[in-house]
Amino acid sequence: MELLERSAKMTAYEEPAWERSQIRVPREDGTFLIQPDPVAISALIEQLRHRDELRDEADCRILNRQLFEFRNQARREIVAAATQWTSDLLGRHSDGSATGPLVMTGHQPELFHPGVFAKNIATSELANRAGGVGLNLVVDNDLMASTRIRVPVGNRNKPGITALEFDESREPLPWEEARVVNLPLLNSFSDRVSDVMSHWQIEPLVTQFWPTVVAQAEKGSNSGKAASLAECLTAGRATLERDLGLGNLELPISRLCETDTFRAFAAHILLNASKFCKVYNQVLTEYRRIHRLRSTSHPVPELQIQNGWCETPFWIWRADDPRRGRLFVRQSGDTIVFATAPDESTAVASLSLNPDSDWTEAVVAMRKLRDAGLRLRTRALTTTLFSRLCLCDLFIHGIGGAKYDALTDHIAFRFFGRSLPTYLTLSATTWLPIGDPHTATDSDVARLRQMLRELQQNPQRHVGSNLSVDAQSLVTEKLSLIAQQNSSDASGSAATSSARGHTRYRRFPEINRALAKLTQRQQHRIREELALTEQQLAANRILTSRECSLCLYPAESIHRMIDNLRKQLSPTAD
Repeated sequence: MELLERSAKMTAYEEPAWERSQIRVPREDGTFLIQPDPVAISALIEQLRHRDELRDEADCRILNRQLFEFRNQARREIVAAATQWTSDLLGRHSDGSATGPLVMTGHQPELFHPGVFAKNIATSELANRAGGVGLNLVVDNDLMASTRIRVPVGNRNKPGITALEFDESREPLPWEEARVVNLPLLNSFSDRVSDVMSHWQIEPLVTQFWPTVVAQAEKGSNSGKAASLAECLTAGRATLERDLGLGNLELPISRLCETDTFRAFAAHILLNASKFCKVYNQVLTEYRRIHRLRSTSHPVPELQIQNGWCETPFWIWRADDPRRGRLFVRQSGDTIVFATAPDESTAVASLSLNPDSDWTEAVVAMRKLRDAGLRLRTRALTTTLFSRLCLCDLFIHGIGGAKYDALTDHIAFRFFGRSLPTYLTLSATTWLPIGDPHTATDSDVARLRQMLRELQQNPQRHVGSNLSVDAQSLVTEKLSLIAQQNSSDASGSAATSSARGHTRYRRFPEINRALAKLTQRQQHRIREELALTEQQLAANRILTSRECSLCLYPAESIHRMIDNLRKQLSPTAD
């Protein structure tokens, strides 16, 4: 049964059943992965249009607030923060209301591929249909591992890849701490991409939105402080989305984690860290068993419990030392000690918090982390746990997020006693229009390699009839040896241990090498065909790649993808 169909029949107090995910990446140009099917999605959107928040969560509280009350407060605060942040970033007012349905997605602020961009399209489209708001979380708590993109060069027959930097490389650090280092390099990025893509007769999208990226960077430079690289890239993408008719709000995780409702949510987990660890690890064990995973790090590592310390699903680091650390906590009387390892020597803070602390006390205490220059940030599962439990009516995942968020469903039910609003899995494949793929296939390679082996191992079948006396003698001898071998096999005698058997064993390769020399011309022709086929397959890996950055595509390719996705999300009436 599809996820949305199942969830529509569940109550808030039923734990979802475990199911092995069947998520496959779309491979062909112009194709989409959409789970569940559009009919179920339309039914959900219709429900959201007439939704009335459940008020029966009396047994589900976050600190001293019922979930219904907490969700209302969280939605107001987060939507207001996103509206303000987006308006400030783009220099124009962005509308956002917390009263209607909230559709959310999220991704790192990188120059991602169209498959990721499909989530933003769907978020805007479905929020609009539901009469609500779309919100994209800028996942700036993740590590920025690269400041370059891969760009195709060469030609259709022999394409290659070059790397172009939009800023200077550096050691991995959280996106929110990354600043523009080389403004001239950033400024020239669009021209450098355009120069390469002009070889393919493509005017890339980067020319449309990169001036916004540069303007945001220069604004920071003029203020005497290097601009946030995440904000620059987000400003460019969000501007492009509005030019394309999309209208999601934007909010970085770094800003979300500094809201009072998130602080209360985090405090609730920290004050119940032991229970959360046990639930988390129990669910993770079940997930691995269901999916037959042996790795202790996939899809995520377990949380540690050691010597009274509990690992929590958060990152922590100092503003002046942006190295992410896992957050461990230990309750000591009316105080929670924060550390980056299960050891007192790694303690970074202590807060006056105890299990009897109410919402106001917890928020006041948690604000002291920021005042001390500490960053408390979500890890992946915690991001969607907070978003789905406390904020949204529908979350749109890509393939990676969907694979692990089944964990979140079970964690939420066992820890909070509440089922979560559903999620949609969406991705897309759009090839860069740099040439049609070649017709070569992996089966062609296998066939040609088999033909080569045949010419080397059974050359007597391919040497023809016009043979020299010596060659004919070798063919006759091999056929005789084959007959002897078959006779020995049929009689069951231990031929391989006899002197005669050893002689045959040594003689076969000698004859094959001699006769194979007579097939050199055929082998040469097949090797040439094999080399060409392998070259075409290598070319296809670039020609049909789904990983090329959105900024490389011509506008018409993305307009086409938007139109097609909108049609895919609209089931045809019977």
